[in-house]
Amino acid sequence: MASLLFNYPLTTRMHDIDAAGVMFFARFFYHIHDAYEEFLNHHGQSIKHILSSEIILPISHTEADFKAPVFLNETIHIEISLQKIAVDNFILNYQFIDSSGKIRAAVQTHHVCLNSNSKQRQTLPEAIHQLLTKGVN
Repeated sequence: MASLLFNYPLTTRMHDIDAAGVMFFARFFYHIHDAYEEFLNHHGQSIKHILSSEIILPISHTEADFKAPVFLNETIHIEISLQKIAVDNFILNYQFIDSSGKIRAAVQTHHVCLNSNSKQRQTLPEAIHQLLTKGVN
């Protein structure tokens, strides 16, 4: 079902690069979270807003495939797409794409919707469901 939701530009910086001269694997997760936050902000659903609501959307699983190195001062676009959505969870894909269109890395996050007080699963709010299913805006 993967539908493109957001495109986030990134230029790698010195703090992203490890001793081997490539982007350190943990920095990919750092940057997908920045992209996710910017996607939410762009649509008026900031992390701060969500955390002060009756729901939370924690990550229950993540995985990454590193296909080619990313180097210092490279411009990469992180494309966020919806892989799957269900009543109380969703899966997002993040692709790190270079200027030639080559995918350098792919990361996936599985999110669950929980009641912020009881920590029990609950239905995704309609606003979040619409945000995730409307595509690039």
